[in-house]
Amino acid sequence: MSIKNLAGQTVFYGLSNIVSKLLNYFLTPFYLTILTHASFGEMSNVYAYIPFANIVLTYGMETAFFRFAKKENKAHVLGTSVISLLCSTFVITILLLLLRSPIINSYTGQLAGLNGHPNYYTYVVMIMAIDALTAIPYAQLRLEGRPVRYAAIRIAGIVTTIFFNIFFLVICPKLYAAGHHWLPDVQSGSDQTGYIYLSAMLGSAITLVLFLPQLRKIEWKFDASLWKQMMHYALPLIIVGMAGMVNETFDRAWFLPQFLPGNDMEAKKEIIALYSANYKLAILITMFIQAFRLGAEPFFFKQAESGDPRKMYARIMKLFVIMLCFMFLFVSLYLSIWKAFLRVPFYYQGMRIVPVLLLANMFLGIYYNLTIWFKLTDRTKTGAVITIITALLAFLLNYWWIPVMGYYGAALATMVCYFVQMVVCYVWGQKYYPIPYHLPKLITYIGLAVGIYYVFNWLNVLVLSPKDIYALKPLPLAVATAFFAAYAWFIFRMEKKEFARFPVIGKYIKV
Repeated sequence: MSIKNLAGQTVFYGLSNIVSKLLNYFLTPFYLTILTHASFGEMSNVYAYIPFANIVLTYGMETAFFRFAKKENKAHVLGTSVISLLCSTFVITILLLLLRSPIINSYTGQLAGLNGHPNYYTYVVMIMAIDALTAIPYAQLRLEGRPVRYAAIRIAGIVTTIFFNIFFLVICPKLYAAGHHWLPDVQSGSDQTGYIYLSAMLGSAITLVLFLPQLRKIEWKFDASLWKQMMHYALPLIIVGMAGMVNETFDRAWFLPQFLPGNDMEAKKEIIALYSANYKLAILITMFIQAFRLGAEPFFFKQAESGDPRKMYARIMKLFVIMLCFMFLFVSLYLSIWKAFLRVPFYYQGMRIVPVLLLANMFLGIYYNLTIWFKLTDRTKTGAVITIITALLAFLLNYWWIPVMGYYGAALATMVCYFVQMVVCYVWGQKYYPIPYHLPKLITYIGLAVGIYYVFNWLNVLVLSPKDIYALKPLPLAVATAFFAAYAWFIFRMEKKEFARFPVIGKYIKV
C-alpha cells in the first residue's frame, strides 16, 4: 500500500468526514439561534462527556482489532471483538440506566441540564451505546479499504439526525400551531434540547440498522485466548484515551465550571456556550486530522509488514504537517469570514481563542501521527504514561489560568498540553522506534505559519482594522491573501521535488 493509496483513502474518508462534519457544523448556528445561551452551554457540556463514555465502552478494542487482524485469523478477531463489545455495552448500559436518578441529580447533571429530564439522560446513554456497537463494523470497513461504504453509512446517520432536528424543531411547532395537536408540542428552551438528543439517537439508530447486513456475516465465535491477548494490548489504550480526553473535552465538561470564579451556574453555562461555539471554528483542522487517522491507522499497520517503513512514515509526517499549516492559516487569516458561522453577536467576543485552539489541534494531530511507534512496538503502556502526564498538566494549568484569564486560560492550557504531549511522545518514540523525521523543516513550517498569523494580527490591530479586527473589510482580506500566497510560494520552493513526485500535478512541475 503506497502513499498514493493512503492519500486516496484519506480523501474518501475526508470527504465523508467533511460532509458529515459540515452538515453537523451547520446545525450549530441553528442551535445558537433557537436555544438560550445557557441551554447551548448545557448541551455542549453533555456532548463533552460523550467521548469519555465512548472510550470506556470501546476500551481500545478498535485499535486491538487492527493490530490482531494482521497477526491472527481475521474472522476470529472480528467475531471476538464484536461479541466482547456487545456484552460489555449491554452490561454498562443497564448499569447507567439503573444509576439514572443519582447521576442526573448530581452537580454534573444540573450543569448539563439533565435534572428534571430523565428522558434526556436515556437518549444520551442510548447514543453512547449505539456508537460503541458500531465501532468495530466501522473499523472493519477501514481495514478492508471500503471508504465509499464507510462514507455512505456515516453520512446517512448525519442526514437522519438533521432531518429529525428540522422535523421536531421547525416543522412540528408550525403544524402544532396550525391545529395538528397529535404532533409533539415543542416549546422553547429545555424542551428543544431534549428533541436535539432524540434526533441524535435516531441518527445513531439508523447507522446501526445499516450495519445489520454486515453484522449478520460475522463468524459469531468467541475465542477466549485471543480475547485475553487483545485485552492485554487494549486496556492501556483506555488510559491513553481517557487522559487524552481530559485535554480534549474536560475544559468544557469540568475545568471551566469548576475553576471559573463565582457560584452563578447560569453565567457559567453561558461561558461554556461561548467557549464551545468558538471551539467549533477549529473544525477544518479537526476534520482533516480525523480523516487522516481513519485512513492512516490501518495503513501504518499494513506498512509495518513490508520491511522497514520508517522513511515513509517520515515523509507522511512532513506532508501532514504542511497540510495542517495551510489549514491553520486558512482559518486564522480569514476569521472575519468565518465569524459569519456564529451568527449571534454574543459569541464574537470569544474569537480570540480560535487561533490558539487551531494551534492546539495542530499539535494534537502531530501527536496522533507520532503514536504509531508505541502501537507497532506493543508499548501501549508507555502511551498511557504520556497521556497521564499531560492530563495532570492540564489539571494544573487550568486550575492556575482559568481563575486569572477565564475561558482564554482554558484554550491556552489546551494548546500547551498538546505541545508537551507531542514533544514527550516524539522524544520517547525516538528511543524505542527511531523515525528520521525532517525535524528542521517541520519546525520551520509550523513556526513560519504561526509567525505569519501574529504579524497579520498585529497589522490588523494597529493599521488595517483597529476598531474591529474581525470586521469584513477589503484591505485586511487582501493582506491576508497576500500572506497566504507568500507562504504557499515558500512551501512550493522548499518542497518542489516532493510535489514533483505527486500523481497528476507532478508532471507539470520541473525540478
